[in-house]
Amino acid sequence: MKAKITYLSLCCLLLASCQEEHDVHMVNNIEQTPIAQVGTQTIYKEDVDAELRDLPNHLQYLSQNKKARQQILDTLIRRSVLSQQAFALGLDQDALVHRRINRSRDSIMIEALRDWEQSQLPTPKPEDIEAYYKLHISKFTIPEQIHARHILVRQKSEALDILKQLKHHKDDFASLAAHHSIDDSNKSRGGDLNWFPHGIMVADFEKVAFALKNIGDISKPVKTQYGWHIIELLGKRPAYKQTLEEAKEEILQILRQQALDAWMDGLVKDSHTAVR
Repeated sequence: MKAKITYLSLCCLLLASCQEEHDVHMVNNIEQTPIAQVGTQTIYKEDVDAELRDLPNHLQYLSQNKKARQQILDTLIRRSVLSQQAFALGLDQDALVHRRINRSRDSIMIEALRDWEQSQLPTPKPEDIEAYYKLHISKFTIPEQIHARHILVRQKSEALDILKQLKHHKDDFASLAAHHSIDDSNKSRGGDLNWFPHGIMVADFEKVAFALKNIGDISKPVKTQYGWHIIELLGKRPAYKQTLEEAKEEILQILRQQALDAWMDGLVKDSHTAVR
C-alpha cells in the first residue's frame, strides 16, 4: 500500500512539470503542444481545445477565455491523476469495471469509425439530390405558421376586464400579461408564444388564433382546459415550399447518412460473429 500512495504523490508532484507552449510534439502524425505532464500521461493544448468544442453553442465564446481554459486544464489534470491511481490499484481488473471500460471503448471506436467512413464517402451527385427532393417533396414544405401572444387567466370575468383595458391601451398587452397571466412559461416575455404551425396548441385555442386576420388583432376570451385566453396576432407566414437549392444542404446530409448507415449495416451483415 505504501508504494501505491507514493505513486499518487508522484503524480501530483509531476503536475508542475509543464512544457512550454512552443514545445510542439508529433503524436500519431498530428502536431500537438504539451502543456502538462501528469505521471505517465501528457496533456496537450489540443485536449483543452477538444473539451471546449464539446461545450454548447452559447458557451463557445469561452474558447479564448484564459480562465475557462485553465479550469478545463485543471479538470483534465484531476481526471488524469485519479484515473492513473485507479489503474495503479488494479481496479481496471474488476469484472464489472472491465466491461464498462470495454463498452466505453466500443462507443469511442464506433464514433471514430463513423467519422473515418464519412471522410471516405463520395459527395452525392446532383441528380441523386434532385431525385430525393422530388420523391420527398412534402418533407420540404413548411406549413402555415402564426406568431402570437396570449394572456391566460382563471376566470372569464378577469379576461373580460383585461380585454376592456386593451381596447383603450392596446400597447399594454405585454405588461398585462406579465402582471396577470398564469402561464409562467411565457409571462416574462409578455405572453409571447413565438411562431407555431397547426397541431401545436390545443384545438380551441388554435382555431381562434389562426382565424385572426390582421397583425394586431386581439381575440375575445377563449376557453380551454387551462383557463381563459386573450390572444393577439403578431405575424403570419403562409405555407412555403423550399426550393431545391434551399433544401440541397439538408438532402446532402441525409444522403450521406443513408450511405453511412448502409455501409455499417453491410459490415454487420457480413460478419459471422453474432451470437445466435
